[in-house]
Amino acid sequence: MRIFAPTSDDADGIAALADKLAMPLPEIVIMKMPSALRAMLPPATQKTAQLLLAANRIRDCDAILCAERTSTILKRLPGHCPPLFHIPHGAGDRAVGFEDRFRHFDKVFVAGAKDRERLIAGGRCTPERCVVGGPVKLAASMRAGLRRQSLFPDDRPVILYNPHFHLRMGSGHKMARRLANAVCASERYNLVIAPHIRMARHWSDTLKQDWQALAVKDRVLVDLGSERSVDMSYTMAADLYVGDVSSQIYEYLVRPRPCLFINGHDAAWQGNPDYAMWDFGPVIEPDDDLDMAIRHAFESWPAYRAVQERRTEAAFDGLVRDEAGNAGFAETEPCQRIAHMITHYVSNAKPVMGTPGRTTGTISFGQIAP
Repeated sequence: MRIFAPTSDDADGIAALADKLAMPLPEIVIMKMPSALRAMLPPATQKTAQLLLAANRIRDCDAILCAERTSTILKRLPGHCPPLFHIPHGAGDRAVGFEDRFRHFDKVFVAGAKDRERLIAGGRCTPERCVVGGPVKLAASMRAGLRRQSLFPDDRPVILYNPHFHLRMGSGHKMARRLANAVCASERYNLVIAPHIRMARHWSDTLKQDWQALAVKDRVLVDLGSERSVDMSYTMAADLYVGDVSSQIYEYLVRPRPCLFINGHDAAWQGNPDYAMWDFGPVIEPDDDLDMAIRHAFESWPAYRAVQERRTEAAFDGLVRDEAGNAGFAETEPCQRIAHMITHYVSNAKPVMGTPGRTTGTISFGQIAP
């Protein structure tokens, strides 16, 4: 396996994950870009530029795996491209997760029946090309020893606030300070503010410092992008999830618990599949009384538990829970299932004439963010 990583930090993270999973270190290629070119390009175009610069080497592999859709440009360039596979990194409900670029994949592996049905119904995939493989991130996290950790020195219930980075649909800039103030004033809860990892990526130091200033020792933890913001540490530790449109809600609901959603952009959400996750708990407006809303979210949770369980099982194929609510997989673990299907597909594909010096038996695993 050869993994193409956009930065040296990503390469270090991959190496650390391999060590955590007790797996051999794969070959890692950092997708370098000349500094002069990077300075010229706006951030939104840089990942495409990285792919174009590395395209020949990536397409020299026998198969390409990616958890995003920018890499479909490799399929649209002139010349031969090996089979392109999409693997899931989340199971959210936003329309962007069911977009037209899925048409370019040779095989689309999804986490569960929920996403397969929507991709096929929308004409993005044929039934033959869209396969339920299971939630690979959840499976890998479980393999790494996923468990609930204590984040604070006391036993107050923990609220996780997980705003999305989307400028319009995300609620962070409207709600982070209000929520921190409400939690500290109540003396009943602790709070973790952990926005989507992409939210602060291009922020100025001043803006980052403004958010970090919301932290209060032993009461409010602010994380703008550490490993814990993506490895399910916070979704496992929380007693209440507060958010807007992030797919992390499904990871949180591996163990059903109370939820609260903020409609900060006046969405007509009821009956809209893009907001299906808002059926998991009460929905409030930014100016609503937060202390009252939080108490109501805890008190009303029994009314939402059944739909949480049903839809999480549709989102994450093979997920089962024991009597204590601990999650596991009923059948073959998703990473193994998908690896087997990819190996079978590649070994049964028609042989392709390679260029001199072509690497054989190698799978490229792209690490470009969606």
